[in-house]
Amino acid sequence: MDKTAWWDSKLQMGPSTIDNQHNLLTKRIEDINNLIKAGTDTKILFFHLSILLNHALQHFEIEEEYFKKHPEHNRCCLENYQMVKNLNAFIATLRNKTKNGNQEQSSFLDTWIQDHIRQYNGLFIANEIFNLSLMTEAEQAELSPDFTERRRHKRIHREDVVDGEVKVLCYNATQKKNGTATIVDMSTGGLMLMTSSDTHRLDDLLVVTCSIGAIFKMKESVKVRRASDKIYGVEFISPSQETMNFFTNLYGAVHLRK
Repeated sequence: MDKTAWWDSKLQMGPSTIDNQHNLLTKRIEDINNLIKAGTDTKILFFHLSILLNHALQHFEIEEEYFKKHPEHNRCCLENYQMVKNLNAFIATLRNKTKNGNQEQSSFLDTWIQDHIRQYNGLFIANEIFNLSLMTEAEQAELSPDFTERRRHKRIHREDVVDGEVKVLCYNATQKKNGTATIVDMSTGGLMLMTSSDTHRLDDLLVVTCSIGAIFKMKESVKVRRASDKIYGVEFISPSQETMNFFTNLYGAVHLRK
C-alpha cells in the first residue's frame, strides 16, 4: 500500500491489519485535504468525510476488541470516543464554513490521525509487554519475528459472472466530469474498467454506479490506481458491507463452479 508523505516506519508497530488501516485512514485524509484545496463540490466533499467517519468507527471497534483483555481497555475506548467527537466537530465547523463560501485548507485531519496513531502505538507497546508477561518461556520462544501478512485480491472476469457487458456510470470528483465505462474484471479490492477514451488520471477520485446481474446494485467511491491505454484499475475506498459480501460470495460461487 502506498504511504503518505509523512508516514514513518516508526508509526508501523502494531498488527499488520491495524497498521494497514491506519495507513488507509491517512490516505483518505490526504484525498479529503486535496478535495478541500481544489474547492470540490460540497456534496462530494461531505460524501468523502462521511466515508472517513464510518471507516474510523469501524477501525476503532477493531482496536477496542484487540485491547479488550488489557487494563488500558477503558482508556482506549475513551480516547477513541474523544476522537469521534473531535472529528464530528470538525465536520460541523467545515460545513458551516462552506455555507459561508469559505473552504480553507485545514491541518486538523493530519494532526487528528497522527495523534491517534501515536496514542495507539503507545497502547500497543504496553499491550505487548502485558501479554508477554503472561506467557511461559516456551510460548515466548515459539513467536516468529519473521511473520508477514500478505494481502491478495483475486480477480473475477466479467464473463464468469454475467452475459454481456456491465455498464458503469462514473462521476470523476477530481475533474468534476461524468462518464461511462464497462467492467473488465472485479474483486473485493476494486474493479478493472475500460473506457472509449483516455478519461481519468492516476489518483482521480470517482463515484461508480452500476448493476451487476438482476439484483445487485452498487454505488461506491473509488480511486484510480492504474491508467493505461483506456484501461483503469480502481481501488474501493471504504466499500459498503453489501459490496464486500457480494464480491466475497461471488468469488466462492464462480470458482466452486469451475
